[in-house]
Amino acid sequence: MKKIQVLWLIALLVVNAGWYVVSQQSATQEINRPGADFSDNREAEINSLLGDDADFQIEYCFESINGGIYNVSIEVQQDSKTIHSWNGTTDDQCMEYKSSTKKGEIIILTQIEDGVEVTTNLLTWPLSNALVPGIVLFTIGTVALAFGESFIRKLIKKKLDSQSLESLPEPAPSETIQTGIWQEPVRPN
Repeated sequence: MKKIQVLWLIALLVVNAGWYVVSQQSATQEINRPGADFSDNREAEINSLLGDDADFQIEYCFESINGGIYNVSIEVQQDSKTIHSWNGTTDDQCMEYKSSTKKGEIIILTQIEDGVEVTTNLLTWPLSNALVPGIVLFTIGTVALAFGESFIRKLIKKKLDSQSLESLPEPAPSETIQTGIWQEPVRPN
């Protein structure tokens, strides 16, 4: 395998590995957090670049400010249908719920008592559905660039070789000076 082919293979791997890393990045939406204004009813958007379904994950923690144990609950709705519901106390540990649903708006309903701080985050992966089409697209683009580059190199080399042989002017014969290199010094008047 030629050195240039190995370099293009490495470029192909780097481009596709880069796309894999980018497509697996999550987008975080803060729903509720300590220190911010609490809202028991928050809307969030679940999007995906391709397809009708999108993956999401909701993380929630409830903590008592004064050490008491309080009842808490969280519910996730889409189109007036409940897609996740949880009831517990502030004594429970942080929870995560991961699922897929159709793209669109969801509503997160949180019920807490006074003396409770809540942290709720919604994570989505908007590019994860485009992983395979992206790899195909980037592979085709990299291969086309590699073949295009070698084709253009050959074309330029061929053109330069044909021009260099035909269009070089013949060197003009140099006039030889019959006198020596000595000349009289120039004197000011």
